[in-house]
Amino acid sequence: MKADSAHWRVLTPPTWPAPPPEMSVSMHAAIDECPRRWALSAAEYPDIWSGRGYPPKLQAAALAGSVVHLALEIITKQLTCAGVPSLNDPSATQVLKELGGYTRVVEDCVERILKRFSDNPRALPLMEHAQRTLRGQVPTLRARVQSMLARLRLPKGASPTPTTSAVKTAGPPTRSPLANGTYPEVEVRAKSIGWRGKIDLLVLGDDACEITDFKTGVPDEHHKFQVRVYALLWSRDADVNPDRRRADRLVLAYEHGDVEVEAPSDADLDQLERHLTAQTAAALVSLSQKPPEAKPHPQQCPSCDVRHLCTEYWTRETQHLMGTALRERHIADATLAITGAHGPSSWDGLIVSGAIAKKGQRVLLRADGRSLALLPSQVVRVLSAHVSGTPEDDDSESVLIFTLVATSEVFLVP
Repeated sequence: MKADSAHWRVLTPPTWPAPPPEMSVSMHAAIDECPRRWALSAAEYPDIWSGRGYPPKLQAAALAGSVVHLALEIITKQLTCAGVPSLNDPSATQVLKELGGYTRVVEDCVERILKRFSDNPRALPLMEHAQRTLRGQVPTLRARVQSMLARLRLPKGASPTPTTSAVKTAGPPTRSPLANGTYPEVEVRAKSIGWRGKIDLLVLGDDACEITDFKTGVPDEHHKFQVRVYALLWSRDADVNPDRRRADRLVLAYEHGDVEVEAPSDADLDQLERHLTAQTAAALVSLSQKPPEAKPHPQQCPSCDVRHLCTEYWTRETQHLMGTALRERHIADATLAITGAHGPSSWDGLIVSGAIAKKGQRVLLRADGRSLALLPSQVVRVLSAHVSGTPEDDDSESVLIFTLVATSEVFLVP
């Protein structure tokens, strides 16, 4: 990591992004929690990279869930195509053998997930660490995949046919009506309200219409809202569901068990549609401000990927709000003015703004094993550093030690 490279600078987006053309559950949640965070993340940064939005930070813990989800998708698709109803069916063994077995699938998914970050300049310093961490977790990830698939029950032989599912063409896939069958990864769109989503598993029968959503985290009430939204989008998607069939069973499939969610009635769907329409309007209003409103919160801000770009986050009031939570973790963010150097990996500095100490507090910044070209008079924003020592208001000689750990980042402030 070189502190003078373009990515490691605090950059203002050239322009604020336009509102999204379509809304999704995750996108609306992000906008609702903090419009400024969404806008900073979605803006274009051509001086940094050619990718969309701001380069996301690589989070090993979140990647593990992505690996499990992708493995579930791959195996479920193969079971569906083979018409295998469950892992207890004798044919399941052959399907898994053709895939190379659970371990091979999980290992391939690790590589595929990490490859998504291959052109991300922010992820490169952590790529080796993330790869080593995920590879070490393969046995655990395999067990999680097996646990979730063990409860899977599909209609025997009910695989989709090429004439009723999305047809592959040279251009975008053609979305056509779905007949009875089992469909993994079904995109659903309600054009009338401008929302979209992706159903992990849709099962259609003569007397059944089931939606299953795989969840790799802990149960959350928001997940119930999400799967109900999928039921609405399915009912309103005139391309894949022209008869407006209504889902009669909704399942949240967690690692340790399934949770059934009450399927919405026609009246419930109408009410949910009105709710989403109102929520979309509110989100568009919040994004119309330039810059959009920031909503600082001690539970959200410390994990925000773009907090180093957010002027509101670094105000005295917001840092005071963050203080208690950060002190308890011994992990903190701070803006530092570099005043001197002890060598290639140790510098003196003063707090400019931060949650754990007053302005002017002396700091020793340590970057063991890193190459940081920091110079006196430079100002940097340090994220997620380990902090030791206790600031003393009446002791001008007290020094806080900021030690950069694997997940810490340093950005130069212009």
